Amino acid sequence: MATGYSQVEGLDYNKTFAPVIRYDSLRLNIALALHLGLDISQVDIKSAFLNRDLNEKVWMMPPPGIGLDGKVLHLHKSLYGLKQAPLAWFERLSSALTELGFLSCSFDPCLFISPDYNVIIVVYGDNITTVGRKSDVCKVYQHLTKHFTVMIKNGLSYLLGIEILHTATGLGLRQTQYITNILTCFGMENSRPVSTPIDSKAPLVKADKSEPTYKKQLYQQMIGSLMYLVTCTHLDLGFVVSFLSRFSAYPLLCYHTAVKQVFRYLAGTRSTSLVYTRHSSMDIPLLITGYSDADYASCRDTRRSVSGHVFLLNGYAISCLSKKQNLVSTSTTESEYMALATTARQALWYINRLSQLSFTIAVELKANNTSSIDVAENLINNPKTTHIDISFHFPREHLIRKSFTLSYVPTGKNLADIMTKGLSSVLYQRHIQGLALTK
Repeated sequence: MATGYSQVEGLDYNKTFAPVIRYDSLRLNIALALHLGLDISQVDIKSAFLNRDLNEKVWMMPPPGIGLDGKVLHLHKSLYGLKQAPLAWFERLSSALTELGFLSCSFDPCLFISPDYNVIIVVYGDNITTVGRKSDVCKVYQHLTKHFTVMIKNGLSYLLGIEILHTATGLGLRQTQYITNILTCFGMENSRPVSTPIDSKAPLVKADKSEPTYKKQLYQQMIGSLMYLVTCTHLDLGFVVSFLSRFSAYPLLCYHTAVKQVFRYLAGTRSTSLVYTRHSSMDIPLLITGYSDADYASCRDTRRSVSGHVFLLNGYAISCLSKKQNLVSTSTTESEYMALATTARQALWYINRLSQLSFTIAVELKANNTSSIDVAENLINNPKTTHIDISFHFPREHLIRKSFTLSYVPTGKNLADIMTKGLSSVLYQRHIQGLALTK
């Protein structure tokens, strides 16, 4: 059997890293396809890893029962289980796509584009998703069949652990079965649902290391299962999962109670979908809206603030972030300005990416702190902000270049608020609707 765990680095394998698509790239491509009226289809490569010869000399014990007892096999092809197999396959696929004129994008190596075809190819392991006009997609598939044995699926139904729900107006991304599985795994399938995943007044702090931990491995498993949900479809859990992850090293009973509330919330929202709708007219211009927010000095252990942002493409969520800031800020203005700098960098990533895909797009950033907006727009040095690190003046520079616009949004309408703190049930549900998460 191909026992990759027994391989020795430098002897029978060298590089093992194989790039995989970013989930925000995946969501962006789906949103673009629906906005532009393009087809989304999927192709599976049969026995994908067997399509590449090995550069290293690898020996393998034969499977029992095939009459080769006492012998070893010299592998010429990569197999599932070998450490270098995913990278070897990606290099083989890249070579085939390059032959057709496709190039890997600099911002995401798993995204391939071509000046000759109006097709975007998304690669994740042996799963390939295409976005483009049907005639161009068919030409790409015809080329792939010359190199591999392919199985073409018209439309999407299941992708990277995500269920694709097709509706009359668009599609939704959900993980109903995955949520059911983890609820069952942790014995919470019959738990009573709650309206929010975290108590807005939860006074949790890190445990003293002298205190005994409570079911550490179980806590880490529960947090890990939630991280996958945030990465894929449940963007609304961005803050709560980031917050509860801080206690993974020394979990106490109170932390378990908090994480169980998240599972109780999932028990009532397991069928929730991240919705993307087809627009009635393709003449509607592309608009990315980024919401920025910070919760000043909210970490009770370090007194650092939490940054959060949410990005929408024409009203539909494509990415989110909730992260504790690396530095202690001395005011609300400073913490909001630091969060705005992080949001601006993500906005520039979208601008550069879409320009490489030959799309013209407008970007609008929104924040609910007028002082931080004034600092970003004011070219005159303010004595109260001279101590702020120069790296955080990134938004000001790009406002001058008119890379994006910056405007005020009331706190109650700032979607990034959900990424920085626990909220009341009413406000939480309002932001859920803003993220286009529907049951």
